[in-house]
Amino acid sequence: MDRHDEFMRLFLRHQSEIRAFIGSLVRDRHAREDVFQEVSLILWRQYETYDASRSFGAWARGIAANKVLQAYDKSVRTPVAFSPEAVQAILDAHDRTEQDSPLQADALNRCIEHLPEKSRELLVLRYEQSLRLEVVAQRVKSTLHAVHMALSRIRTRLAECIEQRMKITGGV
Repeated sequence: MDRHDEFMRLFLRHQSEIRAFIGSLVRDRHAREDVFQEVSLILWRQYETYDASRSFGAWARGIAANKVLQAYDKSVRTPVAFSPEAVQAILDAHDRTEQDSPLQADALNRCIEHLPEKSRELLVLRYEQSLRLEVVAQRVKSTLHAVHMALSRIRTRLAECIEQRMKITGGV
């Protein structure tokens, strides 16, 4: 895979978390989008300097944090409600969360495997196929309320299962 393809794969995988990180620091919608566009361009231009042994998400958030602070210094339109120290603390929290993600993803997959077939079907329809609850209810020939309650119970069960597995594996 060439560097261009590699960049696109990593960028597309992490773009929503980069947006979320910027959004957690910048309130104005237009300013957030401007910062995201600038960060995207910087990531592309500086990709040759990216160390593949590090997390792409952490590298991108570091650049985003710097760009947010620069934008704050330059413009009153980009109000950042946090000090540089607070921005660094938020960046550190994102990095810690990202480190736990592979363990949590593995725990989630194992927990899903233990669900009944009907529960897995509901998860596929709602989250993999991104169907609205009304459509899911029609597909499984159930009521909207019943589907909503079933998904709520499944999410609770999965959260408990993940928590148990994380304790067992030392992820928590």
